[in-house]
Amino acid sequence: MLICSPDPVFQGHLTRLLETIGGYRVAVTAGPAAALQYALAQPPDLLICSHDPLHCDGIALAETLHGKVWVPVVLAAQPWTQELVKAAVAAGVAAFLTSFPAEAELRHALLEACVRLEHEDRLRSKLRESEQRLADRKVIEKAKGLLMERERISEEAAFKLMRSQSMTRRISMAKLAEELLT
Repeated sequence: MLICSPDPVFQGHLTRLLETIGGYRVAVTAGPAAALQYALAQPPDLLICSHDPLHCDGIALAETLHGKVWVPVVLAAQPWTQELVKAAVAAGVAAFLTSFPAEAELRHALLEACVRLEHEDRLRSKLRESEQRLADRKVIEKAKGLLMERERISEEAAFKLMRSQSMTRRISMAKLAEELLT
C-alpha cells in the first residue's frame, strides 16, 4: 500500500489506521512525483493519495498512473464538490475518503476499491476476449473470401470446407484461416 501526501500528520494517521486494520505493508511518499516513480518501479496493491491541487494533485497522479500501470487509487479530499468527484471518477479513482477518515470509513473505502478493481479486471478481460474474437472473425472472413475466389465456390461452401478442415485437424477456425492466408 502506498500513501501519497505532503502532510506528515495525515501520513501517520493513515499508517496507524492501516496497522490497526492489519495485513498491510505501507510505503509513504510526500508528493505525486515520488509516488509515480515508486508505483512504476513496484506497483502497490493500492494508492491512497491526498488531494490538494496546490501541493498534491491526486487527480493528476491518478490520470498519469491510469495510462501507465493499473493501481487502484483512493483519493482523500476535503471538501468534496461535484466537479471534484466527476474529475476523480474520470481519472480512474476507485474510492473516496475525507481528509482524516475514521477506521470504518477507511475500511469501507478499501473494500470499495477492491470491488471496483475486480469489476475493472472483469471488464478488461471481456474487452480482450471481444477484441480477439473480432480479430479472429476478420481473419476467418478474409480466408473464406480467398477460398471462394480460388476454388470458385459459394460463401456457404467455403465456410463448410473451413469448418470441416478445422474439426479434422483439431485446430481453431482462426488458426486455419491464418494458415490459409500465409
